[in-house]
Amino acid sequence: MEGHWSLLVLCHFDNTDCSDTKKGPRMLVLDSLNTAGPTRVQSSIRRFILDIYKTEEREESKDFIDRIRLEFPKVPQQNGEECGIYVLYFIYCFLQNRKLAEVIENKGLEEDFSQLFDDGSFDPEELENFRNDVHLFQANRSTKTEE
Repeated sequence: MEGHWSLLVLCHFDNTDCSDTKKGPRMLVLDSLNTAGPTRVQSSIRRFILDIYKTEEREESKDFIDRIRLEFPKVPQQNGEECGIYVLYFIYCFLQNRKLAEVIENKGLEEDFSQLFDDGSFDPEELENFRNDVHLFQANRSTKTEE
């Protein structure tokens, strides 16, 4: 979908052992419209990671990058117009919600993240408050730039 935002989260990229069941690297795509299916974005994401590795002069090969687990967890859905708010909210959850970070830290590669927010870490009221804060911030910025 043109103009749609989703979030790519890179986990355990300091570990180069893809066979490590607890700490191996993995990628999560959080898409509040559920439009970023594996076949649609996988090659672009893997090219992006390869470019990062080349820029950092890391030695990992394309074969290694192809073995990194790429997951598309079920995340709260939005109305089709607020993907940016959801991306910011997902970032906020990862930065502020230690419980969510612990879920990622403790899951092994054999486990999936399909129910990432089903542990009670998603609160619709908190999202609504977050949305209001973002809109208030935008309104304040607009007022200041007009002055």
